Amino acid sequence: MSTTLTETTTATANGPTNIHHLNGSSNSFIEYGSTYTHAEDLIPASEYQERIAKVRDALPKAGLTGLIGFGDCWRGSNVCYFTEFRPLDGVSDIANAIFFLGVDSDPALFVSKQCVNYASECTTFPVYSFDELHKRLSAFAANHTGTLGLAGHAYIPWDLMKRVEAAVGNLKIEPTKLLAEIKAIKSDREVALILKASALTDAAMVAIRETLKDGKPHTERELALIGDRAMLAGGADRTAFDAMVQAGPRSGFNLARPTDRVVQPGDLVMTDIGARYRGYVADGGRGFTYGEASKEKKAIVQAAARAVEAGLKTARPGITCSDLNAVIQQSLVESGYEEYSSEARGHGTGHGTGMDCEEEQPWIGPGNQTVLKPNMVFTLKATITVPNVGGLRTERIVQITETGVKALDVFPMELYW
Repeated sequence: MSTTLTETTTATANGPTNIHHLNGSSNSFIEYGSTYTHAEDLIPASEYQERIAKVRDALPKAGLTGLIGFGDCWRGSNVCYFTEFRPLDGVSDIANAIFFLGVDSDPALFVSKQCVNYASECTTFPVYSFDELHKRLSAFAANHTGTLGLAGHAYIPWDLMKRVEAAVGNLKIEPTKLLAEIKAIKSDREVALILKASALTDAAMVAIRETLKDGKPHTERELALIGDRAMLAGGADRTAFDAMVQAGPRSGFNLARPTDRVVQPGDLVMTDIGARYRGYVADGGRGFTYGEASKEKKAIVQAAARAVEAGLKTARPGITCSDLNAVIQQSLVESGYEEYSSEARGHGTGHGTGMDCEEEQPWIGPGNQTVLKPNMVFTLKATITVPNVGGLRTERIVQITETGVKALDVFPMELYW
């Protein structure tokens, strides 16, 4: 497929007037039904090697003898940062993986013995089954003292953690933020892949909008499936997560799976949809009124868009996550939605995104003194849910630039369909 841009897009309150192909780094819509995949979109082996070297160099400065990175099929970035391998969906050990790097040792990847061949095919360093975990880690521990940092401590399975502890002997294991802080600053290649995932996510919203134009009955479940199909047809690896479409009073639920409820004129509709492209994801949220809607419902749309827009105007290098959060939070409070918005009550107004939908840094929330830096990629969001009325989540994917911020998704925020 050609990547030459053949049309321009005019953003309106109802979305773009034209849909066109993605052109390199341009954050434009992917043509619905087209496929965008290129071999050069893969992260090269040289970049994985650079990441390993960067983390190894940072270990002594953090007071660490080594790093243990745990990842699973849902939260794989602590492993996928170093290899194209991603654990498989499942409830057995195929869902888990451990990356190990010592200050003076070669990296190693530990996976289910069922996945060793696959992992070896797409990894530039030795891969072992979990059966060899004790042997390899104990050999390292026998010649080292100090502390191993653990990334993924909040979700590593208890039994696997016990195996790691038994293997490392007298070495201490402590949670570390080191890897999260390094992952938070994306390379130009990573940003480009997130940009493409964002364009695919925008294409899902285009498909939903076009479907609703026919005036026929459509259920939440149908619209979610249409959005998913649009992303897959455009070249997504898969969806980033299960799509959420909630209409009418159900849009007043903060999170919910779609049902067979038919979207009715006058409804508020909440969507939370994302694509995964070449291992990188977008996490996008939009809401809209459908048909003639009350002033109360339109005010909810406006308030959420206004809050995120305030964040876009504020975000730049050098400010803290806490300060950025305060701007969005205050906008929601001033609009009168403190009772109906988790973000207005201090839940946080954004999160890092990349190989996982939600990455640890930068977390845009109260008290987080992390300073924003160029090439950090994260979401900015505002959720308003009013019981028995409805609600929405407006969530944009953004990149910090040298001088400010760039939105990686371009679908409009204030929508009345």
